[in-house]
Amino acid sequence: MRESETRITKAFDLMTTNVVAARESTTGTEISTRLLIGEFNGVPVIDNNIRVTGIVTAADILRAVRQGKNLDSLRATDIMTRNPAVVKQDTEIDEIIDVMLQKVIVLVPVVDDENKLIGVVARLDILREKLNEKFVTIGERSGLSKT
Repeated sequence: MRESETRITKAFDLMTTNVVAARESTTGTEISTRLLIGEFNGVPVIDNNIRVTGIVTAADILRAVRQGKNLDSLRATDIMTRNPAVVKQDTEIDEIIDVMLQKVIVLVPVVDDENKLIGVVARLDILREKLNEKFVTIGERSGLSKT
C-alpha cells in the first residue's frame, strides 16, 4: 500500500450515503419498480423518524409473487424482513462480512446512535474494495495493457 492510499476498514469508509429507502407504506409494486430501475438487491424500510424497521429484498418480492399476492395491495410492512441486522458507522468491515455471512444477507443498513439510517453497505461494495487491489496487481504482473 502506498503512503498516500487510505485503508478502508470501517462501515463509514465504504457505505453508500445516497440511499434509496422505502417508507413503511410504500407498495410492493413501487418497491419492485425501484429495485429494477436502480438494480438494487434490496432497500431498507424506514419509519417517519428515519429509523430502520425492516428491509425488502428481491427475494421478498419473489416470495410474494410466488404466493400469488398482489404487489399493488401489499405494503412494505407486509413483505419486509423485520428487525434486520444493522451496523454502526464505526463497525469494522470484517465484522460486517461476518454479519452478512451469518445472516445470509447482501445489504446491511448503517445507522447512527439514534438508529437513524445514514447509509448502506452492500456485499458487492465490500467485495469490490477487498479485491480491487488484487485485480490491479494481477493485471500489472501479467503485463496486460489497455492499448
